[in-house]
Amino acid sequence: MAVDETTRGVLSAGSTAEGAAALRAAGASEPDRRVRNPDHLAARFVSWSPSLAVLVKVPGLRRLVPRVLERILPGAYCFEIARTRHLDDAVRAEVDAGIEQLVLLGAGYDSRPYRMADELRGVRVFEVDHPAMSAIKRRKVRAVVGEPPANVHYVEVDFTRDDLGERLAAHGHDRDAPTLYVWSGVAPYLPEESVRQVLRFVAGHGSSRTSIAFDYLFREVLEGETATYGAPQLLARVEGMGEPLRSGIPRGHTAAYLSECGLRLESDLGPDDAIRRHLIRSDGSVLGRPYGFGGLAHARVDGGQPR
Repeated sequence: MAVDETTRGVLSAGSTAEGAAALRAAGASEPDRRVRNPDHLAARFVSWSPSLAVLVKVPGLRRLVPRVLERILPGAYCFEIARTRHLDDAVRAEVDAGIEQLVLLGAGYDSRPYRMADELRGVRVFEVDHPAMSAIKRRKVRAVVGEPPANVHYVEVDFTRDDLGERLAAHGHDRDAPTLYVWSGVAPYLPEESVRQVLRFVAGHGSSRTSIAFDYLFREVLEGETATYGAPQLLARVEGMGEPLRSGIPRGHTAAYLSECGLRLESDLGPDDAIRRHLIRSDGSVLGRPYGFGGLAHARVDGGQPR
């Protein structure tokens, strides 16, 4: 049976969401709180299926997952810990600064609206995803936490046909209110122009307190540089799964790239920074190495016009 591009995209997004949730679930069992993945709900979002991911649902087997993963995808486990902790920190900082809205772009199995429900009580939360993926997420949310919090809104968007701003507005999103966008595990899989369109959309917001936190790939990896930790294995795996990596930012040029889209870079966490900030155990030892070919950026509306 032929599979159209939209369906293929949903299937890819589902497998990517499942894999990321499995990584978070494994990391949530780290004994040391300083390097533990805070997503204690992740294992409950992982499906019972014949795959490596299902091991994270069995407490006695969960501890085996990091070792197996490090052989298959070196750096993935520690990168997911660093990414989750870093984006959680960004959410908390922006909530403390007074944001009124949190938008999860390509929400997948992001559990922040539920495990951080008390912290987000006064914030309107929008989970944005493809209609089919959104339906799967809502079923899983009901199974995991029951009725979702009243401040959570599910926004179904087909990015090939729908206008993101219009779909958000239809669910009560205010483009002039201070907002944090979280864009986790999505940008590297999109074409370059699609990434820039999203960044320009954020830059067009009315509040200078609006910002976006996201992960990105070094463009050099897409251009053939595969010496960085974990790059050859990840490239081979995503190609084999039909989920090729498509876009990136030149190493060391994040500020300039974002400026072209009307955003001002606030922080840019590279692989070594991620180790220092998120992967040092209480005894001073390093948990492990994250992917060596990307970063975690946080950028704010600049006030100028995107170019």
